[in-house]
Amino acid sequence: MSLARLPLIFLAAMLVQWWWMTHFTLFGLAPQVLLVLTVALAARQGALAAMFCGFSWGLFLDIMSPRLFGANALALTLIAYGTGSVRRQIDMAGLAPQSLVVVSMTWAYFLLLGFLGLVFDPAKTFFWVGWPAFLIDPFYNCALTAAVFAAWLPPRWEHHRGMA
Repeated sequence: MSLARLPLIFLAAMLVQWWWMTHFTLFGLAPQVLLVLTVALAARQGALAAMFCGFSWGLFLDIMSPRLFGANALALTLIAYGTGSVRRQIDMAGLAPQSLVVVSMTWAYFLLLGFLGLVFDPAKTFFWVGWPAFLIDPFYNCALTAAVFAAWLPPRWEHHRGMA
C-alpha cells in the first residue's frame, strides 16, 4: 500500500465501520472493521504505521461509544504493536496466518477492553462485550479479513514476481 492511499483508506475505513455498526448489524453483531484493518496494516507495513492508524481509529470508536473513553484507542494501539511484533516470527503474507492472527487479536481486544474497564471505569466493572460477540465476532472478523486480503492487500511475493 502506498502512502498516498493511506489517508483515503483511513477515512473510508471509519465510514465503513460507522455504516456497518449503525445500519448493517447481523443479530446485533458487526465485525470490527477497524480492528481487522489495524491487524492487516501491521502485518503489511509494520507496527509504527498501524499504531498511528489504530490509535486514531480507536479514538473514532471511543467517540462513537464513549462508555470508557480512550479504551479503544489504547487497545487498538496495543493490538497493532502486538501484530507488528508477531510478524517477525510468523510469515504473514498469506491469508491463513493473517486470519489466525485476527481471530486471536479479536479475543485479545475484547479481553483488553474488559480489563481496562476494571482499571479505569469508576464503577470498576469488567467491560464485557457479551458471549455472542466474544464467540462469533472473531470468525466474522476472519471473513472480513479474507475480503480485505483479496481487495487491497495482495501478498508481497506477488509484487516481487511482477504479478500484481
